[in-house]
Amino acid sequence: MIPNMGVVFTSQGGEIIAYNEVVERLFPSIPSNIRDISAEIGDRDSEIQITKVDLRSPAADNPGLNAYLLHPQDQLPTACCRQETVPAGMKNLNSEALRQALDMSFDEIFIVDKDGYILFVNKAVERHYGIKKADIIGKTVFHFADRGIWEPPIFPIVMKEKKMVTVLQDTAVGKKLLVTANPVFNEAGEIVMIVENARDITELEQLKMHLSEAQNMATKYKCQLEELLKKELDLSGFILHSKKMQEIIQMAQQVAATDSTVLILGETGVGKSLLAKLIHKLSRRSKGPFITLNCAALPEQLFESELFGYSPGAFTGASRTGKIGLIELAEGGTLFLDEIAEIPPRLQAKLLEVIEERQFINIGGKAPKKIDVRIVAATNRDLKKCVASGSFREDLYYRLNVIEITIPPLRERTDEIIPLAEHFLATYNRKYGTSRRLSEDTLDVLLSYSWPGNVRELAHVIERLVITVPEDVIKPQYLPHLTVRTKEEEIDEGELSVTKLMPLDRALEKVERELVTAAFKRLKSSYKVAKALGISQSKAYRLMRKFNCEGE
Repeated sequence: MIPNMGVVFTSQGGEIIAYNEVVERLFPSIPSNIRDISAEIGDRDSEIQITKVDLRSPAADNPGLNAYLLHPQDQLPTACCRQETVPAGMKNLNSEALRQALDMSFDEIFIVDKDGYILFVNKAVERHYGIKKADIIGKTVFHFADRGIWEPPIFPIVMKEKKMVTVLQDTAVGKKLLVTANPVFNEAGEIVMIVENARDITELEQLKMHLSEAQNMATKYKCQLEELLKKELDLSGFILHSKKMQEIIQMAQQVAATDSTVLILGETGVGKSLLAKLIHKLSRRSKGPFITLNCAALPEQLFESELFGYSPGAFTGASRTGKIGLIELAEGGTLFLDEIAEIPPRLQAKLLEVIEERQFINIGGKAPKKIDVRIVAATNRDLKKCVASGSFREDLYYRLNVIEITIPPLRERTDEIIPLAEHFLATYNRKYGTSRRLSEDTLDVLLSYSWPGNVRELAHVIERLVITVPEDVIKPQYLPHLTVRTKEEEIDEGELSVTKLMPLDRALEKVERELVTAAFKRLKSSYKVAKALGISQSKAYRLMRKFNCEGE
């Protein structure tokens, strides 16, 4: 039989009730009436022919159902044709040809009468239910529904609602079906039969399930990766307790996905080089080299040869084999230029060419060399002031400052001091085989100190304490250099007074208020107030709130 035949079932009035997938391909927007299909075929001047079929089956007793085949004109089995009055462009075909065409349909065709007796099924039911056609026709739908062959049953829903119904059915052989059932009415408006069309969407559902599982796994792996990343960042010196540092790490993750030049700003010891390594680690260049050059560590006469390299015999004393510069060593990776403000002025133009043209000429070389390197720079100086003073090229500044990330000093993220201290303590305890711990008073001292050397200074202090303290508990007495007050932190005790007799608790509160208020007016921050008064920062903060100092 022809595998590309379309099959259409209609009501007596020509209203389309069901069709197979071939009809869907022919008409992306299915007309509502068979006459519309005939007219559209005529408009297309198509070679497709419409053939009406005689239903010589149990369904023939019900005059409410018609069937039509859509097929190429030269492929109609003419031996089956009978002469009847049909619309223009149509021919009649007997029901045997219809059965053959329906059996070729991928979709299930299922016809039942008003009492639920099965009048007709095509071969697709054998795939869907694991039952032969001959064992289905003549039985009722209730016979199979009661045995769990399909669930839910659609017949009672259509009989009750008297309109088209679509449901998802599960079958006993593990198929998932999309089932649409249309009622066929007689002239009195009574249902005489129901025509059901079912499509096997098992593979589609499995794909959806696998996709959902894959998405869930991807989400799970992403969370695990983020957790691992956080742990890795902690080990690298980042403790993400402050909102500001969390924002910086998020920015680093976004920046890492690009090849843009990054300028990292911040005081000495805040972690600029760690952030540069993180950007490299998260980028597509992570498998390439990460090369660091401290621009302040080289004398000017060596800077050019270290950064750009030189050709054999380029100058007196040069190696006969030449030297590869750090830029070339960073090929495919990242070049981190620390202390970028210290780069010699005469070499700034050459670095600008590297950034703009992605090429350079080494010392003694004649032809430019192309490179694929990402530049990340860092400094603890104000580059705008360097530009204003003429020590740094303005065009180089703007080329470096495509993306700027500023890491705040540790004194501005004091909520990270204790977690960082505990982290470094655990690190050095492991390294030196000790079991040191910090007392509460020591933690208060660490919180009160301004940490001009930032995270690096904190790490060095903790390492020194682990090595030098002779007992397991580290007490404030081992931190005298952190408890010295600056002149601005000294408060003149003459400013405080109680001029008349009063209850002691009131007098103490008056002195406490004057002391805290005076300290805040002079020092302007809770950690400096805490340091000056010799109390913890948390207590200083509570007192400042109590005496309404925060808004002053």
